[in-house]
Amino acid sequence: TKPRKLLQIVPRLPPYSDGVGDYSRLLAKQLLTEHGIVTEFLSFRPGTETPDTIDGFYTHRLFEQSAEYFLSLLPEDLDGVILHYSNYPYLQGKLDTPSWLVDALGILMRDRNIPLVVMFHELPTLKWKQLRILNPVQSRLSRQLARLASSVVTDSHHFKEHLEYWTASSVTCIPDFSTIGEPQPEEIRPLALRQPRLVIFGGSDRIRAYRDIHQLRETCQALGIQEICDIGAKQAIDAEALGAIKFTEMGFQPAETVRSLLLDSMAGLIDYSRFPGDLGKSSVFAAFCAHGVMPICTTYNPSEPDGIFVNQHYVLAGRHLSEWSTQRYQAIATQARNWYCQHSLEINARLFSSYFP
Repeated sequence: TKPRKLLQIVPRLPPYSDGVGDYSRLLAKQLLTEHGIVTEFLSFRPGTETPDTIDGFYTHRLFEQSAEYFLSLLPEDLDGVILHYSNYPYLQGKLDTPSWLVDALGILMRDRNIPLVVMFHELPTLKWKQLRILNPVQSRLSRQLARLASSVVTDSHHFKEHLEYWTASSVTCIPDFSTIGEPQPEEIRPLALRQPRLVIFGGSDRIRAYRDIHQLRETCQALGIQEICDIGAKQAIDAEALGAIKFTEMGFQPAETVRSLLLDSMAGLIDYSRFPGDLGKSSVFAAFCAHGVMPICTTYNPSEPDGIFVNQHYVLAGRHLSEWSTQRYQAIATQARNWYCQHSLEINARLFSSYFP
Protein backbone atom coordinates (compact mmCIF):
# COMPACT_ATOMS: atom_id res chain seq x y z
CA THR A 1 0.00 0.00 0.00
CA LYS A 2 1.11 3.54 -0.78
CA PRO A 3 2.21 5.54 2.30
CA ARG A 4 0.07 8.49 3.33
CA LYS A 5 1.49 11.84 2.23
CA LEU A 6 0.99 15.13 4.06
CA LEU A 7 1.82 18.69 3.11
CA GLN A 8 3.15 20.64 6.10
CA ILE A 9 2.94 24.40 5.48
CA VAL A 10 5.49 26.36 7.51
CA PRO A 11 6.68 29.98 7.57
CA ARG A 12 10.37 29.27 6.89
CA LEU A 13 12.83 26.39 6.76
CA PRO A 14 16.58 26.17 7.46
CA PRO A 15 19.03 27.72 6.90
CA TYR A 16 16.64 30.40 8.15
CA SER A 17 16.03 30.31 11.89
CA ASP A 18 12.42 29.51 12.75
CA GLY A 19 11.05 27.67 15.79
CA VAL A 20 7.90 26.58 13.97
CA GLY A 21 10.07 25.17 11.17
CA ASP A 22 12.08 23.17 13.74
CA TYR A 23 8.83 21.87 15.27
CA SER A 24 7.47 20.72 11.89
CA ARG A 25 10.73 19.02 10.85
CA LEU A 26 10.91 16.93 14.02
CA LEU A 27 7.21 16.11 13.66
CA ALA A 28 7.80 15.00 10.05
CA LYS A 29 10.62 12.63 11.08
CA GLN A 30 8.50 11.12 13.85
CA LEU A 31 5.44 10.74 11.58
CA LEU A 32 7.61 8.86 9.08
CA THR A 33 9.44 6.54 11.50
CA GLU A 34 6.49 5.72 13.78
CA HIS A 35 3.46 6.06 11.49
CA GLY A 36 4.78 5.63 7.93
CA ILE A 37 3.48 9.08 6.92
CA VAL A 38 5.57 11.00 4.36
CA THR A 39 5.79 14.80 4.54
CA GLU A 40 6.36 17.36 1.82
CA PHE A 41 6.99 20.90 3.06
CA LEU A 42 5.78 24.20 1.68
CA SER A 43 7.78 27.23 2.81
CA PHE A 44 5.42 30.20 2.87
CA ARG A 45 8.20 32.79 2.96
CA PRO A 46 11.18 31.09 1.34
CA GLY A 47 14.54 32.70 0.73
CA THR A 48 17.08 32.06 -1.99
CA GLU A 49 18.85 29.62 0.35
CA THR A 50 15.77 27.45 1.05
CA PRO A 51 16.81 23.99 -0.21
CA ASP A 52 14.93 21.59 -2.53
CA THR A 53 14.89 18.95 0.21
CA ILE A 54 15.33 19.07 3.95
CA ASP A 55 15.98 15.99 6.11
CA GLY A 56 15.16 13.98 2.98
CA PHE A 57 11.70 15.61 2.60
CA TYR A 58 10.82 17.49 -0.56
CA THR A 59 10.19 21.24 -0.19
CA HIS A 60 7.96 23.54 -2.24
CA ARG A 61 8.69 27.28 -2.19
CA LEU A 62 5.95 29.86 -2.44
CA PHE A 63 7.62 32.73 -4.29
CA GLU A 64 4.32 34.31 -5.33
CA GLN A 65 1.42 34.73 -2.91
CA SER A 66 -1.72 33.80 -4.81
CA ALA A 67 -4.23 30.95 -4.68
CA GLU A 68 -3.44 29.90 -8.27
CA TYR A 69 0.31 29.66 -7.70
CA PHE A 70 -0.16 27.92 -4.34
CA LEU A 71 -2.43 25.25 -5.85
CA SER A 72 -0.10 24.77 -8.84
CA LEU A 73 2.75 23.73 -6.50
CA LEU A 74 0.93 20.93 -4.73
CA PRO A 75 1.46 17.24 -5.50
CA GLU A 76 -1.53 15.26 -6.80
CA ASP A 77 -1.34 12.46 -4.25
CA LEU A 78 -1.86 14.40 -1.01
CA ASP A 79 -3.76 12.73 1.84
CA GLY A 80 -3.92 15.80 4.07
CA VAL A 81 -2.49 19.18 5.06
CA ILE A 82 -1.07 20.54 8.32
CA LEU A 83 -0.87 24.33 8.40
CA HIS A 84 1.52 25.51 11.12
CA TYR A 85 0.08 28.96 11.71
CA SER A 86 1.91 31.61 13.68
CA ASN A 87 0.31 34.63 11.99
CA TYR A 88 3.21 37.13 11.78
CA PRO A 89 5.24 35.30 9.10
CA TYR A 90 2.03 34.89 7.10
CA LEU A 91 1.11 38.57 7.33
CA GLN A 92 3.11 41.20 5.46
CA GLY A 93 1.86 44.14 7.55
CA LYS A 94 -0.44 45.14 10.40
CA LEU A 95 -3.43 45.51 8.08
CA ASP A 96 -2.55 42.57 5.84
CA THR A 97 -4.88 39.55 5.80
CA PRO A 98 -4.00 37.11 2.98
CA SER A 99 -7.53 35.78 2.53
CA TRP A 100 -6.34 34.09 -0.68
CA LEU A 101 -4.78 31.43 1.57
CA VAL A 102 -8.18 30.59 3.08
CA ASP A 103 -9.69 30.45 -0.42
CA ALA A 104 -6.90 28.19 -1.72
CA LEU A 105 -7.14 25.78 1.22
CA GLY A 106 -10.93 25.67 0.82
CA ILE A 107 -10.56 24.75 -2.87
CA LEU A 108 -7.95 22.11 -1.99
CA MET A 109 -10.18 20.47 0.62
CA ARG A 110 -13.24 20.53 -1.65
CA ASP A 111 -11.56 19.30 -4.83
CA ARG A 112 -9.34 16.65 -3.21
CA ASN A 113 -11.64 15.76 -0.30
CA ILE A 114 -8.73 15.76 2.17
CA PRO A 115 -8.52 16.91 5.81
CA LEU A 116 -6.87 20.16 6.90
CA VAL A 117 -5.39 20.41 10.40
CA VAL A 118 -4.45 23.92 11.55
CA MET A 119 -1.93 24.05 14.38
CA PHE A 120 -2.12 27.52 15.94
CA HIS A 121 1.31 28.30 17.38
CA GLU A 122 0.27 31.96 17.83
CA LEU A 123 -2.74 34.23 17.65
CA PRO A 124 -2.24 37.89 16.65
CA THR A 125 -2.27 40.15 19.70
CA LEU A 126 -1.95 43.83 20.48
CA LYS A 127 -0.30 44.93 23.72
CA TRP A 128 -1.35 48.14 25.43
CA LYS A 129 0.19 48.84 28.84
CA GLN A 130 -0.55 45.64 30.82
CA LEU A 131 -3.38 44.51 28.55
CA ARG A 132 -2.91 41.96 25.80
CA ILE A 133 -5.85 41.70 23.39
CA LEU A 134 -6.43 40.01 20.05
CA ASN A 135 -5.66 42.13 17.00
CA PRO A 136 -9.16 42.54 15.49
CA VAL A 137 -7.97 42.97 11.88
CA GLN A 138 -5.54 40.06 11.81
CA SER A 139 -7.73 37.80 13.94
CA ARG A 140 -10.21 37.64 11.11
CA LEU A 141 -7.85 35.40 9.13
CA SER A 142 -7.19 33.17 12.17
CA ARG A 143 -10.94 32.85 12.71
CA GLN A 144 -11.52 31.94 9.05
CA LEU A 145 -8.76 29.30 9.16
CA ALA A 146 -10.12 27.82 12.40
CA ARG A 147 -13.62 27.53 10.92
CA LEU A 148 -12.32 26.04 7.67
CA ALA A 149 -10.14 23.39 9.34
CA SER A 150 -11.21 19.77 9.77
CA SER A 151 -9.37 19.81 13.13
CA VAL A 152 -7.77 22.57 15.20
CA VAL A 153 -4.80 22.13 17.56
CA THR A 154 -2.93 24.67 19.69
CA ASP A 155 -0.20 24.75 22.31
CA SER A 156 -1.82 27.43 24.51
CA HIS A 157 -4.88 27.18 26.73
CA HIS A 158 -5.38 30.94 26.14
CA PHE A 159 -5.63 30.32 22.39
CA LYS A 160 -7.82 27.26 22.99
CA GLU A 161 -10.52 29.46 24.58
CA HIS A 162 -10.65 31.83 21.59
CA LEU A 163 -10.51 29.00 19.05
CA GLU A 164 -13.34 27.08 20.73
CA TYR A 165 -15.43 30.25 20.77
CA TRP A 166 -14.80 30.78 17.04
CA THR A 167 -15.40 27.19 15.98
CA ALA A 168 -18.13 26.30 18.53
CA SER A 169 -16.35 22.94 18.92
CA SER A 170 -13.68 21.41 21.13
CA VAL A 171 -10.03 22.20 20.36
CA THR A 172 -7.07 20.05 21.40
CA CYS A 173 -4.37 21.82 23.42
CA ILE A 174 -1.02 20.02 23.67
CA PRO A 175 2.12 21.68 25.10
CA ASP A 176 5.23 21.95 22.91
CA PHE A 177 7.96 19.32 22.79
CA SER A 178 11.70 19.99 22.95
CA THR A 179 12.94 21.09 19.52
CA ILE A 180 16.57 20.25 20.38
CA GLY A 181 15.70 16.58 20.87
CA GLU A 182 14.82 14.25 23.71
CA PRO A 183 17.24 12.09 25.70
CA GLN A 184 16.50 8.47 26.55
CA PRO A 185 15.54 7.74 30.19
CA GLU A 186 18.88 6.02 30.85
CA GLU A 187 20.72 9.23 29.87
CA ILE A 188 19.07 11.23 32.67
CA ARG A 189 21.41 11.38 35.66
CA PRO A 190 20.59 12.65 39.16
CA LEU A 191 21.34 16.35 39.74
CA ALA A 192 23.88 15.38 42.41
CA LEU A 193 26.03 13.73 39.72
CA ARG A 194 25.96 16.73 37.38
CA GLN A 195 28.15 19.82 37.13
CA PRO A 196 27.10 22.78 39.35
CA ARG A 197 26.14 24.67 36.19
CA LEU A 198 23.15 26.74 35.10
CA VAL A 199 22.19 27.05 31.42
CA ILE A 200 20.46 30.01 29.75
CA PHE A 201 19.58 29.61 26.07
CA GLY A 202 17.11 30.67 23.41
CA GLY A 203 16.54 33.59 21.04
CA SER A 204 17.61 37.17 21.53
CA ASP A 205 14.77 37.75 24.01
CA ARG A 206 16.63 35.62 26.55
CA ILE A 207 18.38 38.91 27.48
CA ARG A 208 15.44 39.31 29.91
CA ALA A 209 16.93 36.50 32.00
CA TYR A 210 19.73 38.94 32.90
CA ARG A 211 17.55 41.94 33.76
CA ASP A 212 17.91 41.29 37.49
CA ILE A 213 21.56 40.25 37.55
CA HIS A 214 21.71 40.42 41.36
CA GLN A 215 18.81 37.97 41.67
CA LEU A 216 20.62 35.72 39.21
CA ARG A 217 23.79 35.83 41.32
CA GLU A 218 21.84 35.11 44.54
CA THR A 219 20.08 32.18 42.84
CA CYS A 220 23.40 30.67 41.79
CA GLN A 221 24.89 31.19 45.24
CA ALA A 222 21.85 29.56 46.88
CA LEU A 223 22.18 26.48 44.62
CA GLY A 224 25.97 26.26 44.73
CA ILE A 225 26.15 27.01 40.98
CA GLN A 226 29.71 27.74 39.88
CA GLU A 227 29.16 28.43 36.17
CA ILE A 228 26.51 30.02 33.94
CA CYS A 229 26.55 28.90 30.28
CA ASP A 230 24.85 31.25 27.83
CA ILE A 231 23.87 29.82 24.44
CA GLY A 232 22.71 31.99 21.53
CA ALA A 233 23.53 35.32 19.92
CA LYS A 234 26.05 37.41 21.86
CA GLN A 235 24.48 39.78 24.40
CA ALA A 236 25.79 42.71 26.42
CA ILE A 237 25.89 41.10 29.87
CA ASP A 238 27.34 42.67 33.02
CA ALA A 239 29.32 39.55 33.91
CA GLU A 240 31.27 41.39 36.64
CA ALA A 241 28.04 41.68 38.66
CA LEU A 242 28.01 37.86 38.92
CA GLY A 243 31.03 37.96 41.22
CA ALA A 244 32.94 34.69 41.46
CA ILE A 245 30.47 32.78 39.27
CA LYS A 246 32.10 31.86 35.96
CA PHE A 247 30.21 33.23 32.94
CA THR A 248 30.73 31.31 29.68
CA GLU A 249 29.35 32.75 26.44
CA MET A 250 29.07 29.90 23.96
CA GLY A 251 27.30 31.70 21.09
CA PHE A 252 25.18 29.59 18.73
CA GLN A 253 25.66 25.85 19.17
CA PRO A 254 24.28 22.78 17.37
CA ALA A 255 21.48 20.89 19.10
CA GLU A 256 23.83 18.01 20.01
CA THR A 257 26.05 20.37 22.01
CA VAL A 258 23.10 21.91 23.85
CA ARG A 259 21.74 18.44 24.65
CA SER A 260 25.09 17.27 26.08
CA LEU A 261 25.40 20.44 28.15
CA LEU A 262 21.89 20.14 29.59
CA LEU A 263 22.40 16.49 30.48
CA ASP A 264 25.40 17.49 32.59
CA SER A 265 23.96 20.66 34.17
CA MET A 266 21.98 21.10 37.34
CA ALA A 267 19.57 23.89 36.37
CA GLY A 268 18.18 25.98 33.52
CA LEU A 269 16.84 29.52 33.86
CA ILE A 270 14.15 31.19 31.76
CA ASP A 271 12.38 34.55 31.85
CA TYR A 272 8.95 33.96 30.30
CA SER A 273 7.26 36.94 31.91
CA ARG A 274 6.27 38.28 28.48
CA PHE A 275 3.89 35.31 28.12
CA PRO A 276 2.06 34.87 31.42
CA GLY A 277 0.21 31.55 31.65
CA ASP A 278 1.94 30.05 28.63
CA LEU A 279 4.99 28.16 29.92
CA GLY A 280 3.68 25.12 28.05
CA LYS A 281 4.38 27.00 24.79
CA SER A 282 8.07 27.45 25.54
CA SER A 283 10.37 25.02 23.73
CA VAL A 284 13.19 26.17 26.05
CA PHE A 285 11.17 25.20 29.13
CA ALA A 286 10.32 21.92 27.37
CA ALA A 287 14.03 21.26 26.73
CA PHE A 288 14.85 21.85 30.42
CA CYS A 289 12.11 19.41 31.47
CA ALA A 290 13.07 16.78 28.87
CA HIS A 291 16.73 16.81 29.93
CA GLY A 292 16.03 16.44 33.63
CA VAL A 293 17.46 19.78 34.78
CA MET A 294 15.65 21.80 37.44
CA PRO A 295 13.75 24.60 35.63
CA ILE A 296 13.97 28.06 37.21
CA CYS A 297 11.71 30.97 36.27
CA THR A 298 12.49 34.59 37.12
CA THR A 299 8.83 35.19 38.04
CA TYR A 300 5.69 33.18 38.76
CA ASN A 301 3.95 32.12 35.54
CA PRO A 302 0.30 31.04 36.04
CA SER A 303 0.34 27.98 33.76
CA GLU A 304 -1.73 25.63 35.91
CA PRO A 305 -4.28 24.89 33.11
CA ASP A 306 -1.43 23.13 31.28
CA GLY A 307 -0.54 21.15 34.40
CA ILE A 308 2.49 23.30 35.33
CA PHE A 309 2.70 24.32 39.00
CA VAL A 310 5.27 26.46 40.79
CA ASN A 311 7.37 24.52 43.33
CA GLN A 312 6.32 21.30 41.59
CA HIS A 313 7.55 21.66 38.00
CA TYR A 314 9.71 24.77 38.36
CA VAL A 315 11.10 27.02 41.07
CA LEU A 316 11.34 30.79 41.35
CA ALA A 317 14.74 32.44 41.27
CA GLY A 318 16.04 33.90 44.52
CA ARG A 319 18.09 33.41 47.67
CA HIS A 320 15.26 31.39 49.31
CA LEU A 321 16.49 28.32 47.38
CA SER A 322 19.37 28.01 49.87
CA GLU A 323 16.81 26.65 52.38
CA TRP A 324 15.90 23.75 50.09
CA SER A 325 17.46 20.30 50.19
CA THR A 326 19.12 18.47 47.30
CA GLN A 327 16.24 15.98 47.44
CA ARG A 328 13.74 18.77 46.88
CA TYR A 329 15.67 20.08 43.86
CA GLN A 330 15.68 16.54 42.48
CA ALA A 331 11.94 16.16 43.07
CA ILE A 332 11.27 19.30 40.98
CA ALA A 333 13.45 18.05 38.11
CA THR A 334 11.80 14.60 38.20
CA GLN A 335 8.26 16.01 38.26
CA ALA A 336 9.11 18.40 35.41
CA ARG A 337 10.35 15.48 33.29
CA ASN A 338 7.28 13.39 34.15
CA TRP A 339 5.06 16.30 33.04
CA TYR A 340 7.02 16.56 29.79
CA CYS A 341 6.69 12.86 28.99
CA GLN A 342 2.89 13.28 28.78
CA HIS A 343 3.28 15.37 25.59
CA SER A 344 6.63 14.31 24.14
CA LEU A 345 7.36 14.32 20.41
CA GLU A 346 6.07 10.74 20.25
CA ILE A 347 2.73 11.75 21.77
CA ASN A 348 2.44 14.88 19.60
CA ALA A 349 3.06 12.80 16.46
CA ARG A 350 0.49 10.21 17.57
CA LEU A 351 -2.07 13.01 17.92
CA PHE A 352 -1.37 14.46 14.46
CA SER A 353 -1.36 11.05 12.79
CA SER A 354 -4.82 10.35 14.22
CA TYR A 355 -6.26 13.13 12.03
CA PHE A 356 -5.18 11.30 8.84
CA PRO A 357 -6.56 7.74 9.10
